[in-house]
Amino acid sequence: MRSTRPSSRRGRERERRGLYNRLIAMLLSEAIEELCIATRADGRSPRTIEAYREKLKYLLVFLGDVEFESITLADLRRYVSYLWDCDLSEFTVKSRVRHFKRLFNFAEEEGIITSNPSRRIKTPNPKREKPKGILWEDFIALLESTKEGTWLDVRDRAVILLLFDTGCRVGGLAGLKVSDVDLEQRRAVVREKGGKSRFVFFRPETAQELVTWLEMRPDDKGPWLFVSANTQADKLSERGVYRMLRRRGEQAGCTGPVNPHAFRHGFARHFLMSGGDLGTLSDIMGHCDVSVTKSFYGIFTTVELQQKHELHSPIAKLGGGANEEKWYNDSKS
Repeated sequence: MRSTRPSSRRGRERERRGLYNRLIAMLLSEAIEELCIATRADGRSPRTIEAYREKLKYLLVFLGDVEFESITLADLRRYVSYLWDCDLSEFTVKSRVRHFKRLFNFAEEEGIITSNPSRRIKTPNPKREKPKGILWEDFIALLESTKEGTWLDVRDRAVILLLFDTGCRVGGLAGLKVSDVDLEQRRAVVREKGGKSRFVFFRPETAQELVTWLEMRPDDKGPWLFVSANTQADKLSERGVYRMLRRRGEQAGCTGPVNPHAFRHGFARHFLMSGGDLGTLSDIMGHCDVSVTKSFYGIFTTVELQQKHELHSPIAKLGGGANEEKWYNDSKS
């Protein structure tokens, strides 16, 4: 069967131009939708698609639903200038710029546009501060708040320990099923960003609390490891984890952040300050690249660098080493 594809270079060029001419009237809203469809087709999660729509709607509101090919470098510069004038954080501006650059790069790759006006727009690179992890005293106070021993206390204690012991994202924790947890090997399979699955690991202390929880866990709540007290729902949702931690934090008089990401930050900082390396931490945290881990967590004050040096310098062996338990509370002061 003969191919219908033009055989000559000139014919292929005419075909390409014909496609371009058919798409030249595409509106900005339509281009955004094309990106979302293609991204979903590539296997990305619905949450990622929703993030594209959320971040790009601001560009749509600013420019209006204009013909996509008509958008110029000057239009994009006006939009970025407007974002800065809105007194948004550097990270918010970076996110919105990064998303519209993705849109234009996609359009160029697909032949929707032949010239990419976003190429000359610089993506902001805000300086990261040391992430705010949970304070050790707040962690202990949260555990103390679960001592009455009701089934909710036992559940919440297991949640708190698993968050801090694994450094997993709240979505991964909320999505755990009983069958995902291997108590003998002390590990669990979590599914997080983009539906990717990975192992997280926990210590015997956490395993024992999980055993206690499983003995008290209601049997009529489906396959989920952590179940809801709400009669209308089976699974403890991500929002439910946030609410539980906020409620217990207020009851316990916590002074620092107690949201799920504070546990993740706290785990990472504790791991590094205890001598763990960035490469291993990157794998444990489920980051795609060690540079991501470095940019988030490889930020140390002069005092912290000196503490790490005193703990891990080879010369420390001459004097019997430093006090390895002291750094955590010192680094929080």
